[in-house]
Amino acid sequence: MNVRSVLEYVPYFRGRLFVVHVDAALLAADELVDALLDVDALHEIGVRLVLVAEGSDASLLLHRAAECELHAAPAEQPLSAGSSAIERVSEIVARRQVAIAAAGVDGRFDAGSAALAVQLGASKYICLQSGEVPQQHEQPIFAIREREVASVLADCSHPEVLAAAAELCRRGVPRVHLLDGCHRGVLLDEIFSEEGVGTMVHTDSYREIRPLHEDDIPELLSMIASSVVSEKLVPRDYEGIRDHRECYYVYTLDDTIVGCVALYPYPEERCAELGCLFIKKNYEGHGYGRAMCRFVEQQARAAGFERVFALSQSAVSYFRDRLHYAELPRESLPAARREQLERSGRASAVFGRTLPA
Repeated sequence: MNVRSVLEYVPYFRGRLFVVHVDAALLAADELVDALLDVDALHEIGVRLVLVAEGSDASLLLHRAAECELHAAPAEQPLSAGSSAIERVSEIVARRQVAIAAAGVDGRFDAGSAALAVQLGASKYICLQSGEVPQQHEQPIFAIREREVASVLADCSHPEVLAAAAELCRRGVPRVHLLDGCHRGVLLDEIFSEEGVGTMVHTDSYREIRPLHEDDIPELLSMIASSVVSEKLVPRDYEGIRDHRECYYVYTLDDTIVGCVALYPYPEERCAELGCLFIKKNYEGHGYGRAMCRFVEQQARAAGFERVFALSQSAVSYFRDRLHYAELPRESLPAARREQLERSGRASAVFGRTLPA
């Protein structure tokens, strides 16, 4: 696990409420101890927590929590009792203890647990399942927007669980996580990584391409530094990026920057350059680079440009074979850009695409 990523999340999670629903089959499993130790770590950094045991008996969950020396207290009534049980849970959480309650019924998205999460304003509803999470075409569904769930239900595994998660999002819980509780460490691996290891159904902007902010510039410079040293990207400095900030965009996951791209306009030639394309190494292979390229193409088209071009000496196959840009002669470049390229001495190939009208 990336320590830097963990530290970035700590202030974001502090004070938030997470509801963790535990499948009945996991209550006696050895893996539950790992999950409870993860819960303790979350509690230590200031996350407010409610643990819900599936069924009508939370005694085993309470016993395992005591073994882990978790600062926990029981809600005497099951959540199926309604408002009185929710009030009791709220009191326990308010005094900085982990609340433990029985759902009162079987099932992963019972009415009492869902009502608790909605009424107490939970940031996350985490379902620790005793088995695999939803897949589509035998591939994990790492993250999906609530409004997109309906379109995948016909060809995914466990569609009823995915649909229930989407419904809870519609009721006001921003993120619902479906995790295989049989995998040790799954809770922290899911929460403290942008991609996660389970399925997250979300309503907010988990993935976003947005304009660069000035306070993003140090992060961007740090991110691309190794590629500048290896001459995959041309050198850039703070002032240069700041003065042309309107040209830059960043790709974020969970508000963490994982990639960048720039669109430099040449209005007189009615074209624009796609530049500074970069994805952090740990996030390669997920289509983020392609998404950023398509995004700036749309921006260029909306600005009235007829074509985009890119220069590269290290990503030739990417532009040619993955994005299907045409390889072009240097003479096709705007005069000012061609002169700049000649002065640099870089052996960059030129690629371009005509934008649809």
